[in-house]
Amino acid sequence: MSKLSYKKLFKMLIDIDMSNTELIEKAGISKSTFYKMKNGENITTDVLLRVCDVLKCDVSDIVECIEITDK
Repeated sequence: MSKLSYKKLFKMLIDIDMSNTELIEKAGISKSTFYKMKNGENITTDVLLRVCDVLKCDVSDIVECIEITDK
């Protein structure tokens, strides 16, 4: 089974020195949606596209599909 990881997004925010609050405001997303991303939960493609517009990047630059392994 696979899930989405937003680690690339949070690394990019650090690299470009953008705060979480700044991204939330510029992309027009709610705090609850942002925390869904922080927790690796599903969000809409509309939100992903708005984040990409703000960061001027492609979806593959901020999200990756990772394999979930059973422990």
